[in-house]
Amino acid sequence: MKDSIELSYAETLEEALKFGQSDLFKIVIVNPVTLNNSKKSLNNILTLYNKSNVIGLISNHYDRNLSDNFADNIFITDRHETITQIISKHFNAAPTSTNDIDNTLSEREIDVLKLLATGKSNKEIAEQLFISIHTVISHRKNISNKIGVKSTAALVIYAVANGLIDVDGFTE
Repeated sequence: MKDSIELSYAETLEEALKFGQSDLFKIVIVNPVTLNNSKKSLNNILTLYNKSNVIGLISNHYDRNLSDNFADNIFITDRHETITQIISKHFNAAPTSTNDIDNTLSEREIDVLKLLATGKSNKEIAEQLFISIHTVISHRKNISNKIGVKSTAALVIYAVANGLIDVDGFTE
């Protein structure tokens, strides 16, 4: 027996977030334009629909960094067969880990975040990684922009939640 297909449609990001139940959808197709080129908005979608394959529907100019985070991309100019093939490929496939930290942060940003989360100062991080304090500050800004948090405490929580540091190993 064939799987039944139920379609839901949201005109805005807010409407998409109202659906709320990530396990209801096997595939979520998102036009990056509705995200206003916001990495934070994309992370909200990827987190909410983490049990779904999130595919980008590219209709015009877009931020390439956002589209690279989707499980796949469908271009508005793609032929019907191509669109069908992409959707079929993801319909019964396990969701890809598009919001995995390794896809979001560079290796060096992860190094900085790990040290920051263990309580190191910018100066200590710079010395340990053999980089300038200005580079550490730049990495911190990039990390904050990519994951959508500003405070050091939130960065630490993010590092713990994503397994970058082991809280059991802390004894001070």
